[in-house]
Amino acid sequence: MKAIQLTRTFLKKPQYAIGILLALVLLLEVLSWTSAYSAKLAKLSNYGGLVPYVTALFKAMILPEVCTAYILVSLLNQYHNHFKIDSVPATLRGISRYELSLLPILLFSFFVFNPITETVRFLLESFPDYSFTHYVKKYLIGTFTINIYFRYLIPILLIGYFIANISLISDYFKQRQEAQQEAENQAALAVENAKAALAAQNSSAPNQPSPYLSHLKGKNQHGELDFPVEDVYFFTIEERYYYAQLDKGQYLISKTLNELDTDLDPNRFFRIKRDYIVNRQAVLNYAYWENGKYIVRLNTPDRHEIVVPRARMQEFREWLQGSTSNGAAQTPYADTSPDPFMLAS
Repeated sequence: MKAIQLTRTFLKKPQYAIGILLALVLLLEVLSWTSAYSAKLAKLSNYGGLVPYVTALFKAMILPEVCTAYILVSLLNQYHNHFKIDSVPATLRGISRYELSLLPILLFSFFVFNPITETVRFLLESFPDYSFTHYVKKYLIGTFTINIYFRYLIPILLIGYFIANISLISDYFKQRQEAQQEAENQAALAVENAKAALAAQNSSAPNQPSPYLSHLKGKNQHGELDFPVEDVYFFTIEERYYYAQLDKGQYLISKTLNELDTDLDPNRFFRIKRDYIVNRQAVLNYAYWENGKYIVRLNTPDRHEIVVPRARMQEFREWLQGSTSNGAAQTPYADTSPDPFMLAS
């Protein structure tokens, strides 16, 4: 993902910022009661009880600051619209520049919301004895001071950056989920097309002899078995031993992966990694994982997963789509095991 496309889900809904503000007010109240219980108790007594105290809190703090939060988030959203900020590079530098670009509107927002917030506070606190002179002197001119500006600054930065980053993270995970879903859908379609092409190929030439390996002999702790290679989900190597994974279980075989890579039909089997050869019929789907790697899922009973690097995935997808049906374009791997294991007689 090179860039995060911004849908601004949270910025378009100011109620989220209001919820954050209310939580912040509640937290401050709890902290003030915890740290200065005696003073808060005296203040509660001066107001005449709990109900008058809560009423005054709503008039002086909660309802006016709800307007502040609403206006702040609306300004952030309009700021994105005006400067056409539709995407953010998915890098540390790109995100840092995005965060820094929001700072001017957050610093300027005080001059937009303060007159509205103070007007609402005046209407609530002075009801019904309104005085225009008192309103202008105390609630307008009296609030445009350095002290009040810096008193608002930290809460505004906290709320503004919190809601902007929540919106950014939400867009990131939504975009990533959509990309993974699209990749899985394409993978499932490619697998179905490959199976259909293989079935058509088999039906068109059912009696032609195949030059490729058709059966193998393997053994496990219960005994030996001769089985068609078509029944194998995948071949792998574990601790220098070579195995074939069937629905019946895992069987030790005598052929190395290098030998199998040559002997098996390249239309049916693919050397997906140094230590894996997979059967086309066993591929369920694949999806992007992380750090440029993919997960290929097989339809084994335990839904076996193989982590594959991006470089190999490109050739694997072409093979699924039939672009390398003659097998000539497959890049060979070399076994790291110095000597193959041979079955005991």
